[in-house]
Amino acid sequence: MPLEFVYNKIRNTLRKLDMRLERAKYGHIDKMPKNIEYFDGGMYDAIYEASCKWPHNTAIEYFDTQITYRDLIKKINRVAAALKAIGAEKGERITICMPNTPEAIYMFYAINEIGAVANMIHPLSSEKEIEDYLNQSESRIMLCVDISYPKVEAIIKETKLEQVVVVSPTRSMDLIVRTIYKLTKGRKNHIKKSQHIITWDKFLSKANRYVGNPHARVNSKDEAVIMYSGGTTGKPKGIILTNLNFNAQALGAKYLVPELFKPDYSFMAFLPNFHAFGLGCCIHMPLYFGARTFLIPQFNPKKFKSYIKKYKVDILVGVPTVFEYLTKIKFKKDDLRNVKFVVSGGDMISLTSKQIINDFLHKHGSKAVIENGYGLTEASGGFIFSPRSVAEEPDVIGYPIPDNEVIIMNLKTKKPAKLGEDGEILVRGLSVMKGYLGKPKETAEAFIKINNKKYLRTGDIGYADERGVIHFRSRLKRMIVSNGYNIYPANIEDVTLKCKDVSACAVVGREDKLRGEKVVVFVVPNEGASERNIRKELSNIYKKYLARYEAPREIRFINELPKTKLAKVDFKALEQL
Repeated sequence: MPLEFVYNKIRNTLRKLDMRLERAKYGHIDKMPKNIEYFDGGMYDAIYEASCKWPHNTAIEYFDTQITYRDLIKKINRVAAALKAIGAEKGERITICMPNTPEAIYMFYAINEIGAVANMIHPLSSEKEIEDYLNQSESRIMLCVDISYPKVEAIIKETKLEQVVVVSPTRSMDLIVRTIYKLTKGRKNHIKKSQHIITWDKFLSKANRYVGNPHARVNSKDEAVIMYSGGTTGKPKGIILTNLNFNAQALGAKYLVPELFKPDYSFMAFLPNFHAFGLGCCIHMPLYFGARTFLIPQFNPKKFKSYIKKYKVDILVGVPTVFEYLTKIKFKKDDLRNVKFVVSGGDMISLTSKQIINDFLHKHGSKAVIENGYGLTEASGGFIFSPRSVAEEPDVIGYPIPDNEVIIMNLKTKKPAKLGEDGEILVRGLSVMKGYLGKPKETAEAFIKINNKKYLRTGDIGYADERGVIHFRSRLKRMIVSNGYNIYPANIEDVTLKCKDVSACAVVGREDKLRGEKVVVFVVPNEGASERNIRKELSNIYKKYLARYEAPREIRFINELPKTKLAKVDFKALEQL
């Protein structure tokens, strides 16, 4: 047995013991240290430090492929060198349009290593959305999954793209899994290779030409990530997040819920990397603390059971509909005994559903209970978590993580609300975004000053109790949450009105057992227009302008939209139709 292996094994064991001793000072809300020392550097620097502590731990598992922390850093460094070889510069924005695959992770941290900014795009975005996101970020370089390549090819001339790297989600699978995947899900996309469009392997080979160290020194407050969300106005905007946003979130969560973070734990990452909650809680947090993250490129309910059992997953982080689906799967008595923690975010979960899920977990061997996470993209995805001590209480979302101040604002007076009084949830601190990309006016409108302090408006209603625990009531803004994705009706209405035979429309969310909510559009047709033709035209319009998850699941025709006394559309009346 090599001496290096023995040395590292002993060192890792001592580090784990040190962590257990260190954890004794965490997790006590009333004993939080006044001055927490946060990581001074980039997101890549943080996981590089983790790789020094736990080089032989598995960092990423992708089906039957395992990548240790030491190998992860080597692969990231190679990608960073390839980026420099094709001319990537510090500070520029490089786009990633990928599901959860190892290549997406390598590229994300390589971008951070060279001091660039990762521009994250949903692979199912429409052509027009991809074009818009690329132009907002002014990206020259893009990593794209092969199934999204045809959409990129269609709009590439309308952007500043100079280099598109295309990769299949099967590349890092082992031979057997890859073969099965291609037979069952494989799609043939004919990629027109050129000097501007290359495969992942051709891209990696360019690293051989780069001489030097690709690593750039970055500041913790430098821009690191751009993610897209409707914001508080419902219009798509790029949200600029820093290294400190994500690194502070990871360390802050460790203080608040320390039981989640052990180097020998495994997380299941089916929340996507282009989702702040997914990137922060399912990818960066585990890697920050030496844990293992099992990447799933596309959530498949039918394989959920086998994933949990085969990969012995300790921590499940997901949206409420996923856990509600879990209770419909047939498990044996102790099939869930490895599941130690369940964290739900992306939407609120009712007390009834929470009790049903908790009972189901306990009946099948797990001691976990649903613990809530709350946040929004503008605040790094999650800045409030509920420790187990309060997790089972009604409408609780928990305590703010350290160095984030949450207050409730009375909507009428615009002053802090009293304890127990409903108002808008506001936050200031290390989780809050740097601003909206290229939109200073919208950035200013997202904040409000109270007692000379600037707070981010969440657009959600809640209240605080005497313990400082935050409770969620409802959304102030009109927003639909389907499968954990935020969907903005105003955007869908604008797209619907592109149909020449539609005179008016309104979009609402309807309760849906599978998705949580589904999108329903009410259409007022022009006189004499054919409903059949309108459905057909809208179908084509939605495919072009909306992501698949945004497209309405139901189109309903109505003679006139109901109105309130103020002559505004009465959305509550529509929800009851």
